[in-house]
Amino acid sequence: MANMMAFKEGDTLIGQGDQDTAAYLIKSGWLEVHRTMRDGRVVVSTLQAGEIVGELGLAGLSQTRTANVVALTDGEVEVIDRGTLIRLVNMPGGSLTPLLAALFSRLQTAMLEDDPDDLDDTVVPFAQLEGISANAKQALCNQPRIIGQLPWVFGAYRPPITVTELFRDPKRIDVRLTGCSLQVHEEHIVLEAAEKGGMQLRVVHYGDFCAVDDEVVHHSNNHATVVPLSFGTHRLKFGDQSNPFEFSLKVML
Repeated sequence: MANMMAFKEGDTLIGQGDQDTAAYLIKSGWLEVHRTMRDGRVVVSTLQAGEIVGELGLAGLSQTRTANVVALTDGEVEVIDRGTLIRLVNMPGGSLTPLLAALFSRLQTAMLEDDPDDLDDTVVPFAQLEGISANAKQALCNQPRIIGQLPWVFGAYRPPITVTELFRDPKRIDVRLTGCSLQVHEEHIVLEAAEKGGMQLRVVHYGDFCAVDDEVVHHSNNHATVVPLSFGTHRLKFGDQSNPFEFSLKVML
């Protein structure tokens, strides 16, 4: 049986220098990690559902915690200690797959953090995104996001449940939507540059519906539907009509 632990905004889950061997697989909510690198840089990163923290202690690669981890929102984690890991390994089927997926993702992130040449502080503010509905706010950790690259992908995050899914090419999702219906796909809607300048919204999968500025976008089964986005503020609503994701998008370029 999974060992679940709830946390509240502001809670400290891990303190740098603590001695512990458990890892935490995030089920809901956001955590912030403060890590001091070998060159003295302090890297601050945020983690959300499907990601893991504390993996070095679990693997026995560090006797003490190497970072501080604080809760940015309320949420829940699955506590993975070594006993839990042994049980997962010995269980049939794909019980270990979500943990492996989180570990693979963490390895990719760690490689970028350790290579300063891969870090680019230059951001072109194409637009600012802000959550309006509760689920949209959760997807952005209750903070506005600057869109500094295009395309920008909104998509459902569902952890892999089989080894085959674990090794497939991962989809890039800039806004990871959790707890949504099967109507919402991994690449659901995309913000991209328009051919003649400016931005546009491309509806890849319609879900139950999609609306821009309260105007319902009519979906075509033959090709993706494209909606031009003029300079100024727009409202995006899409997904499951009974509980849609609703965002405010301020186009700046």
